[in-house]
Amino acid sequence: MIKYIAYVSRQSYILTDEDISALLVTCRTKNMRNEITGMLIYFDGTFIQFLEGPKENIDPLFDLISKDKRHQDVILLIDGVSSKREFEDWSMAFKKMTQPETAKILGQKDFKKEDLFKGKDPNTEHPGLLLIKSFVNNLHI
Repeated sequence: MIKYIAYVSRQSYILTDEDISALLVTCRTKNMRNEITGMLIYFDGTFIQFLEGPKENIDPLFDLISKDKRHQDVILLIDGVSSKREFEDWSMAFKKMTQPETAKILGQKDFKKEDLFKGKDPNTEHPGLLLIKSFVNNLHI
């Protein structure tokens, strides 16, 4: 069985494109070594991430993310187990999004970043989960 999680967080200080690139290099290497796959969306200072892998690797990783000084207001959106991976070939897909891009992905629904941190019930359609689902459903791969 594969454990999966999705979370949102705010950056606690300004990250440059170079900072994010360095983070991705490190994380992708560690993710491959730890059999973790997933995706990361960065939007206007907000991280939205879906991760999946062995429970013994996902739980400690989320604990590290929760304590990482680059993150604040970390909210676990969903966690569970599955018999198959959603992102089998992605050590960490990444997309830096702009407001116009989110509008296209989400269609008529107005995506409001502030809605991500309102403490929504994780059993409902949280805006972060909607963004992940919409992004994946619109991939052209």
